[in-house]
Amino acid sequence: MTVNEDLDRTRQAIQALDRAVAELRIRLGPHLDVLRLMDDLARCTADLRRLEQQVRAPHRQELMVIPDDDREHGLWGAGDVDHEGLGAPGRRTP
Repeated sequence: MTVNEDLDRTRQAIQALDRAVAELRIRLGPHLDVLRLMDDLARCTADLRRLEQQVRAPHRQELMVIPDDDREHGLWGAGDVDHEGLGAPGRRTP
């Protein structure tokens, strides 16, 4: 089975669940758990839509250019960035 077939089956399952939850809403009214199911279903629908867009869209990767220039040391504060995670210079652990 292909990914597109899996996505189609998932969409059909969500649509069937949507119809079932709509019937529950008609029979039970605005019951808290029915409303929660409706919210969960809306989230699943949105997630599936985003997933379909990502999978079915052509893959384009943006390249990030990292310059080879020397970094400007003034941007890094008082020079203590080299000691990050090690504590203060000259300090020892107990």
